[in-house]
Amino acid sequence: MQTRLFDVLPDDTWFYPGHGDDSTLGEQKPHLEEWRSRGW
Repeated sequence: MQTRLFDVLPDDTWFYPGHGDDSTLGEQKPHLEEWRSRGW
């Protein structure tokens, strides 16, 4: 996910996950390590 999305697209890129609130990559970037530790 990081190399295909977060490292390529700008931080102000919006995404719509289908659950929860819409967000931007920049808002979610700080959570990458937490996701990895969960096995996502």
